[in-house]
Amino acid sequence: MMLTHKPLLGAALLMGGLGLCIATTFAHAQSDWVDIKDPKELHALYSNKTFKGKDWKDRPFVGHYRADGQGVMLLDGARIPRTWQVKGNDQVCVKLPWDSPCYRFQRHKAKAGTYRSINVANDEVTEFTVEDGTPKF
Repeated sequence: MMLTHKPLLGAALLMGGLGLCIATTFAHAQSDWVDIKDPKELHALYSNKTFKGKDWKDRPFVGHYRADGQGVMLLDGARIPRTWQVKGNDQVCVKLPWDSPCYRFQRHKAKAGTYRSINVANDEVTEFTVEDGTPKF
């Protein structure tokens, strides 16, 4: 009696096709974003701006940043002071009371004012919008 491996072959082809589809979707999603690698553009991104989005736990946040390197984030009813500075050509580092993470940034090609940060330490991505102006703090 001859054994056939058609079910296994079909499953392998399905999984391979699914992987290709996911990789293609990921590559297309990546192409919608442009890396920011100019320290002047990064400084302008943070200078007298308000960031709005959801963090990695899907909690809404609002961050206010001044050109002098001072900032404050409002998250879960807490007011979290911070300072920020551009590091090198492609990072902004934020000093928090408990940590000092650094981020790379990308801007969306088609959606003006839409950005995402990528945590340098763990590649965690946060998408947010940026508006001109900050309240006094």
